[in-house]
Amino acid sequence: MICPHCGASISENEEKCPYCDSFLDTKKKNINIEDIQREIHDKISPLQSDPDDKPNAFMIILSLITPIGILLFIINLMMERPKSAKACFLAAFITMFIFVFGFIIFGFFEMHSMSSSMPDMPDFFVN
Repeated sequence: MICPHCGASISENEEKCPYCDSFLDTKKKNINIEDIQREIHDKISPLQSDPDDKPNAFMIILSLITPIGILLFIINLMMERPKSAKACFLAAFITMFIFVFGFIIFGFFEMHSMSSSMPDMPDFFVN
């Protein structure tokens, strides 16, 4: 066995290091799975039941502006507020989806109206 205090090599039966006179922990630790599960649950459960993690209406309205929504999403994730982060992300994503979808539809109808108002090529060249 090696002394954790001075690093000297000592026998397994020693309770006290003969070189540095520090007491050694010779007790064997029993690992209980239930204790580990309880400890993990106690550490995780406060994150899930955070009372301050309520989506703020003002933040959601600001999230309708997509870059601000993404920024608020990142800030809420860093502050460990998953519900608020999800609400900001959804508002930003839905706004961006509607915006892109609107441009596609507008472009389709605009292109369709332009093609119907243009003269046919054979009629254009015939004088």
